Amino acid sequence: MTLACITRDRSAYETGRLAEGDTRLFRPGGLELTARAIALSNLGAGATVLDLGCGAGDTVRYLQSLGIDAIGVDCADDPATSDACNRDTRTRIVARAEALPLANGAIDGVLAECSFSLFDDRERALDECARVLADGGRLMISDLYARNPDAVAQARSLRGSCAARMLVRDDLEAGLSNAGFTTNVWEDHSPALRECAARFLFEHGTLDGLWGCGGQSSQVIQTEMRAARTGLLSVDRDQA
Repeated sequence: MTLACITRDRSAYETGRLAEGDTRLFRPGGLELTARAIALSNLGAGATVLDLGCGAGDTVRYLQSLGIDAIGVDCADDPATSDACNRDTRTRIVARAEALPLANGAIDGVLAECSFSLFDDRERALDECARVLADGGRLMISDLYARNPDAVAQARSLRGSCAARMLVRDDLEAGLSNAGFTTNVWEDHSPALRECAARFLFEHGTLDGLWGCGGQSSQVIQTEMRAARTGLLSVDRDQA
């Protein structure tokens, strides 16, 4: 679930871990949302699925337990995550979502869980997903989005916070359509986001470190996220 190649300290939302050294998965919806995406996409044993922003490989290991040929891609060659992923899954590629070292049509499904919003060039990443997917291949995205897009401009000013990159549905729909994808399912899983924040608060007594502050206080970030009514979306797409 590592999202972008960056030098600052990554937030808990980005790393998928409650704290450094904690091996527990920390992600809105957890593997239950992964299971939902796979079920909606009708992908099963024998399918090849790419996990973009695989981090420590939680999703890759889960998919492999289902008999799926899962491959993790992450741009960060971070020993804290890559060693565990390489050891446990044997299928991790260090690369950017905008330049996937995979053949055309080689993949049946692509997952981007809490990662798509932080890709540097989303348009290019979508083009790459379309390129590596086989005909009828499925793209599954779950990520932060603004349920009140009129207030998202202020959230964009939260430099250094992953919340600043939250998606806007109309923009995402347009980008997906331009890349040749059609919508199958769009679901709102915002309760899972609230549960995730509550879990972090329970563990730490503060939301500092959850979204990556970049100099702002967690209170400022929470204020802007509330204004944008930040939620969690899940999208299932196939190629037109």
